[in-house]
Formats: sequence, structure tokens, C-alpha cells
Amino acid sequence: MPASLRRWLSGIAAIACLPLQSPAVNAQIAPAPSTGYNCDLALYSVPQANLLARSLQGDTVADQQYRQLVRELAMELRNCRQQVWPRKMAIWVRLYSCDLRPGGLDSLFDGLQALGYNEVFIETFYDGRVLLPAADNPTVWPSVVAEPGLERVDLLAEAIRKGRERGMSVYAWLFTLNYGYSYSQRSDRQDTLARNGRSESSLEIVSGGAQVFVDPFNPVARQDYQTLLRSVLSRRPDGVLFDYVRYPRGTGAASVMTKVADLLIHTTAARQAWINQLNTPAGQALLTEYLDTGRLSPSDRNQLVLLLGDRLKELNLRQDVDPLWSLAVYHAWRGVVEFVDEAVGTVAQAGLPSGAVFFPFGNARVGQQGWDSRMQPWDRFPNSMEYHPMSYALCGDRHDCVMAEVQRVLEAKPNSIVQPAIAGTWGANFNAHLPLEQRMAALRSTFGDRIDRVSHFSLAWMDPQGERQRQRCRL
Repeated sequence: MPASLRRWLSGIAAIACLPLQSPAVNAQIAPAPSTGYNCDLALYSVPQANLLARSLQGDTVADQQYRQLVRELAMELRNCRQQVWPRKMAIWVRLYSCDLRPGGLDSLFDGLQALGYNEVFIETFYDGRVLLPAADNPTVWPSVVAEPGLERVDLLAEAIRKGRERGMSVYAWLFTLNYGYSYSQRSDRQDTLARNGRSESSLEIVSGGAQVFVDPFNPVARQDYQTLLRSVLSRRPDGVLFDYVRYPRGTGAASVMTKVADLLIHTTAARQAWINQLNTPAGQALLTEYLDTGRLSPSDRNQLVLLLGDRLKELNLRQDVDPLWSLAVYHAWRGVVEFVDEAVGTVAQAGLPSGAVFFPFGNARVGQQGWDSRMQPWDRFPNSMEYHPMSYALCGDRHDCVMAEVQRVLEAKPNSIVQPAIAGTWGANFNAHLPLEQRMAALRSTFGDRIDRVSHFSLAWMDPQGERQRQRCRL
């Protein structure tokens, strides 16, 4: 224990023995077992929580001591993570209006710090809502914080500030092509929804209505996202993570794309983006017929492939693959890649890093002609991005399937930052996921010379009771 912190603990021992009074700071995230990964900062949780409680009661001495302890622990966290693998250990977090109670964010971030996390990924755009104040929300989505009287409170900006005070970097974590149910209910945005050749949007493809994917080629959808992104960037997070950078995943037979009618490239914007690549009326007519029917005569098919031939060089096709079908798949990928490129460029203009959140096998071929319906071409995203593969595979009491997911990404992006996201909780199995410390040990022994960043999904899994309290409290 550093001498400075030892002095602080001895100096506040009397305060630490007093009972807590503030409901906002009563619940504390359960400390992780001492694993060698979490810096053992949980030693300071009780005195820190008591100081915060006294501070909220108006005790100015306790307030000064609390703020000093926050600064001391921030320095200790930085020093620890420079010496202890991984150099960056992140956690995925959703915030609620309840976190705006006095001391709520302080208590939350103190708990994350005590677990050794020096990065926090804040869910900022999800389920058709955005973490912007209602009074300063220029987007087409409603605000997460919607309670009367809180219209001007900026929960995202406050979270960024609280994290940095504790030596953490704070990223804004955004859904990308999944715009949410509220977006689908706007009469002026119906043309933006991605559709397949049967005129089905993701509302029909994915049960539950929670996932609504847009056409990445649509200029209105792109502008809506740019407005959102620029508003988030004005809060100056330490970076931005793009999630749902893909199409929806179907169920059963619909989980595999095998023909052009399956692909979600049948909106006006997506069709025109492909058809306009041809500069002759005859070629455009052939491509239109192919999109409408999925069929062409052998001679017409050969003519169209010849007209689109320049794209084939980029695909590195096997001899047994239909080249026209491959070009259709490439067009679906192209929409996602262009959308990501535009978003990454906006973040780069702000001088901040960006990352992609994705499934390592979301870009996989299935059988001879099929593709995973998510059509997630993460391997074509810019090498400058951070790569956050959701490595959630279940291998029983082993780790090999998770390591295979990470290996797939490392091989595809050897010169990029790779930060695997693993699922579970400390000290116990959770939903068939092994304890985090076991998974961490496997990652370190397998890839420790290549990877020095890991993230854990999620706080809600680690602290379900606290998550429910934060979600359902009365302000």
C-alpha cells in the first residue's frame, strides 16, 4: 500500500466506522476476488463510501478528504495499470436517470475504480434513445433522461467528468445501423429502413421489434447519424465505439443469406447506389432485372458480370462461386463500410480514436454460396480503428473457442489495436460463461505478447441487483 494512501486510511478511520446515511451511496458493487488483474483498490471502498456519505450530509471536512482520496486513488490506478496486465481494462456500462441522484455517479465510478477498471464504455445511443439532455438534443431520437425537471442535466458529460477524475478514460458507445423502434415509427423516415427483396424490414426479420436497421446508403439516415455523432463529440469523450455495424441476424434459415432477395439492399438508395455504377442504359436495365427477380439468362448474366468486372478483382473469389451473387454481397458490405468510414472520419476530425464492436464470425461464409446474415465486414474497416471483438463463445470448461475468435481478428488485423470483449463476472460462472479471472488468464497466456487491452461485458452482469436499483429508483 502506498504511504500516502496509508496515511489517508489512518486519518479517516473514525469516519469509516460511522454508518452510511445517503441512499444514493448505500449500494456498493461487490469487490472482485484478488486476482492480480484488479489492482486491489477495493481496500479503500468502505472509507471512501463513508466519506462520500458524510460529504453529502454537508460535512465540509469529509468532502475535502473524499476529493483528496479520489485524486490519490486515481494516481494509484494509473500506476497500477502501467505495471499490471492488461494495461487497459474496460467495462461496459449503461446509465440511468437514477444515477443523477446526489452522489450517484460518484458511488458508481468509485465502485468501478475499486475493481481496477481504467476505461469505461458508456452506452450513449441504444434502443432508439440517446444520452443527451432533452433541452439540448438536436437529434431525431428521444433522450434517455426524460423526467420533468431534468431537461438540462447532461448525464453523459457528467459521467465523462467523473470517470476522468478517477483516472479513467470514458468512451461513448453507440449503436450504429440499428436506429431503434422509435425511429421506425416516424412517418418521415420510412424510406430509410433497410429492406430485402420481399419488402421486409428488420421489424419483420427480427422478432420483438427492438431492432430497426437502416439502409446505410440512405442520405437522410446518414445525416441523422452525423447530427447525433457531432452532438456526442461536443461532450468530448475519450473515444467513440460503434456497435451494430452490420445488418440484422435472422433466425433459422433466415440466418444465412443465399440469394439476392435475402440481402437488405432493396431500398431506393441502395439500389441506385449499385445501378449508378453502370453508365449504360442496357447495363442498368440488366442490373435492375437481377435485383427485381434474381434471375438472368446466361448471356445477360455474363454481360452484366463483364460490365461490373472491376469490382470482382477486389473479391478474390473461388472458382465455384457465382460472381454476380458475390458482387451483390460486396454491395451490401460496401454500404456498411462507407457508413463506418464516414463516421470514423467525423470522429477523427475531433482528434479522437474510434473503435468497431463486432462478432468475429459476423463476416463468415456459410456453405458454398451462403453468408452469415449479419453481413458484418469488419475486416474491411479502417486499420486505424480499434477492434473490439465480442468474444462470447461458450466452450464449457475450456477457453479454446474464445481464443479462436480472438485469433481470427489478430490474423486479419495484425497492425491494429485489438481489445477483446469477454463476457461474465468475477469469481463465478455466469450464464455458462467462465469467471472473468479464468478467461483473463487464458487470454494472457495465449496472446499476452500481442494484446494489452481487455474489456468486460458488462456491469449489469456483474451487479444485477445494483443495476435494477439504478434503473427503478424514484428520483
